[in-house]
Amino acid sequence: MVSRRASRLAQVRLWVVEAAVASARPMSVQVLCETTVARLGVTGAVVTVDNAPGRSETRHATDPLGARLAELQVTVGEGPGVDARHDGGPVLVADLDTRHSQRRWPLFAPLAVEAGAAALFTLPLCVGAIRLGTLTLHRIEAGQLDGATLADALAFAGFALTLLLDQQAGIPLAGGDPADDGLPLRSAQVHQATGMVSAQLDIGISDAFARLRARAFADRLPLNEVAADVVARRLRFGSTNDAP
Repeated sequence: MVSRRASRLAQVRLWVVEAAVASARPMSVQVLCETTVARLGVTGAVVTVDNAPGRSETRHATDPLGARLAELQVTVGEGPGVDARHDGGPVLVADLDTRHSQRRWPLFAPLAVEAGAAALFTLPLCVGAIRLGTLTLHRIEAGQLDGATLADALAFAGFALTLLLDQQAGIPLAGGDPADDGLPLRSAQVHQATGMVSAQLDIGISDAFARLRARAFADRLPLNEVAADVVARRLRFGSTNDAP
């Protein structure tokens, strides 16, 4: 039986594929962000990726406000995105213009409100202990996401992570069953490394391959190079030591 999470991910993937086909473009983070805005009824969406500790790069923003919010957090060094990357969990802010928000982010919150944002919802893009970036949704009106919308937002974040990892590994971005990772392990070395990661973490092959790709993405290295380090036992994955 397909889980509810897998079902939502399949629906999100279908929405992005349909949007790409309708606009005659390949699937991409840009198409995903645009689809997220259209389907979830938010004002804008931004995907950022981490370049180094404390630094993030905007991969795509659907509007100038989203780009500005991402820039502000880098500039002042605080905000929901900073917290989400640090803690590894969603940071959902229904109203930036409250005493609680202003106390939590005394530099960012007033500037965000001044820029025109009212609500901000940041979802981390993580694989195990490896944190790669965030998907952030914003609204110009205050209000929390309802349960169904939040569940869809989490599915969009999951698919955004898949797109980023596939791009890094040079895997064609195609539609298909999201429950099937495809595992395009063209190299025997990648096969072997994936099996070793699976044994080290006591997880399935699909999850192990995701960890391997995430490490390559985080370290800005080719997948084969990371696999070689695993096979040569220069790199070992564990519950905490596989963080970049």
